[in-house]
Formats: sequence, structure tokens, C-alpha cells
Amino acid sequence: MQQITVLVGHAGTGKTNVALNLALAEAAAGHAVTLADLDVVNPYFRSSDYPELLADAGVRLIAPVMARTTLDTPSLSGELDVAIQQAAADPDARLILDVGGDDDGATTIGRWAGKLAAADARVLYVVSAYRALTQAPADAAAMLPDIEDHAHLRAHAVLNTSNLGDETTLDHVRHGRAFAREVARLCGLPLEATVVPQVAAGEMDINRVTLALTEGEPDAEPLLLMPRLVRTPWD
Repeated sequence: MQQITVLVGHAGTGKTNVALNLALAEAAAGHAVTLADLDVVNPYFRSSDYPELLADAGVRLIAPVMARTTLDTPSLSGELDVAIQQAAADPDARLILDVGGDDDGATTIGRWAGKLAAADARVLYVVSAYRALTQAPADAAAMLPDIEDHAHLRAHAVLNTSNLGDETTLDHVRHGRAFAREVARLCGLPLEATVVPQVAAGEMDINRVTLALTEGEPDAEPLLLMPRLVRTPWD
């Protein structure tokens, strides 16, 4: 990972699960990690819901001012300005920005676009083949220009998170990879990685999963094995 990573994309593609997993992994590797929840559009399923998990791992959380209260007000603190400056100056620091869904959610990040661009932040466009409104690659690709315009930032790569939760199989992952590759082609971007839900791997180790999915593909994108950390209230 670069020092600053920005996750943008459609609502429901799993950005928050990726953000949590990346934060925990980078903290476990010894980095000083800050996770900023910039989703002020949807008060559900966001990084702010997991303060204990992050705190136990030594991850600093920057959350909307009224997160985890009965008030739903789109308000952010000024902590992110300092966090960007610190992450840009410290090679050992990691700052992960979990941005709200769609172009509306991306509007929030526009306030910091200049500072993020100056700090060489890497913007990843998160896509999923199993999101109801973007099941065709062209639909997912068509949303990116609006997200970029609202964020005042350009995406650097596509990140594939295609899965069906606990029902995910390796065949579902294969389909998601093909979907994401076409999205990346249409957007003129590289495919950064494919997230493989831990449930799809079963008891197999990541080396066997990689072999099962990428056999005969020497230039295949990296596979990231991630557990499902974001849960619905009824799980």
C-alpha cells in the first residue's frame, strides 16, 4: 500500500469491509494506521461502527462528528487535514479513506482533493459484479466519471470486491474477476487486485486459492483473502 489510499465506488460494493481489513493488516505489519470514515451520506454499514475492533488493533479512527449517535448530521471534523499531512511526511504511516458511495458520497472528499493529490494518494475504484444496479461492466464504468468529478480526483486503479457474502464460491469469484477486468478496460485503468472472501476459500490456504483462480495466468492481478468483518444486525 501507498501511504494514503482512497476507496471510492458504488454503495454496497464492500468498501468498508476492505477499509477495515486493510487497516488491520497494515497495523499488524507495524505501520501507524489511521482510518478515516468519510461516509456522511449513509449512516449504516460504515467504518465508524467498529471503533473497538480498530482500537484493539491500534488503528486510529477519524469518524463523522455525530457517528454512533441518534443524530444523522453530515458533519466532519478537521482531523483529516492533520492526518493527511502526517501520512504524507511519514513513510511508515498509512491513511485509509473510506468514502461514501456513488457520486454523492464522493462529494465529501472534494474538500481535501488538492491535499490528497499533492500527497500522492492512490485512489481505488471499488467494483462488484453482484451489485444490483451495476451488473454489467458498462454500467459500473459509466459511474466513474461522475464520482471523479464530484471528488475532484482521478482514480488510479480498479479494485474488485465481487462476492455474494457467505454464499460465495470460487466460481462466483471467477465471474467477478472477468467483470472487473472488463470494467478496468473500459475505464482505461489497471486492475489493482481481487478480494477473495475467506468463506470462498474454505479451509484452503491463499496459495491454493491463487492457483485455483489464476492457473495459466502469469500476469494475473494479486488476490487478497479477506474475512467478512461488516455484518448486518440480523447476522
